[in-house]
Amino acid sequence: MVGQQLRLGFLRLGHEVKIGTRDTSKLNDWLKQAGKKASVRSFEDAAKFGELVVIATFWAGTDNAINLAEKENFNGKVIIDVTNPLDFSNGFPPKFGATVGNSAGEHIQKMLPSAKVVKAFNIVNAYVMIDPKREEGDPDLFIAGNDQTAKDKVKYIAEQWGWKSVIDIGDISQSLFLEALTQIWIIYAAKTGKYEHAFKLLKK
Repeated sequence: MVGQQLRLGFLRLGHEVKIGTRDTSKLNDWLKQAGKKASVRSFEDAAKFGELVVIATFWAGTDNAINLAEKENFNGKVIIDVTNPLDFSNGFPPKFGATVGNSAGEHIQKMLPSAKVVKAFNIVNAYVMIDPKREEGDPDLFIAGNDQTAKDKVKYIAEQWGWKSVIDIGDISQSLFLEALTQIWIIYAAKTGKYEHAFKLLKK
């Protein structure tokens, strides 16, 4: 769901988009609405194709998806990491699986040392990632990564999608705190049954 929403955002900006999956037939309905610039192929085909690559997998399948895509296909590319280290084995809400020094963002950067990983878009519902404005105002998007040029590119994309405030919180090690912030999002959702909330950093 996350990947499909972000891909629609890229298509809206006029980009060509290729989704990687193990079962291409599952996305037939998505393709019908996505248009001529969208296609569905293997993980490897998608990773080879993309100038920019989005990783939006369930955490348990992330390593396998990266390995199927072939790590060398990520070299030198900007990687938007939307994953969260969540364990759903006991249902909802899930258990948080990251520790200091071993966040999902750091893990992916270690798996792909020649790529430029940027943690972003992981703290909101998929349907808020594009056109994020809420009735009560404009939320903030927090990002983290080691490469400033890559972060600037992700910031530009986010702004094109309607994010008016994109806050860089530092290097990829700060992914841990973005992923922990997702837990607050999840706890609130579990308690209220609401899923369209977002965060705002009030400065004054």
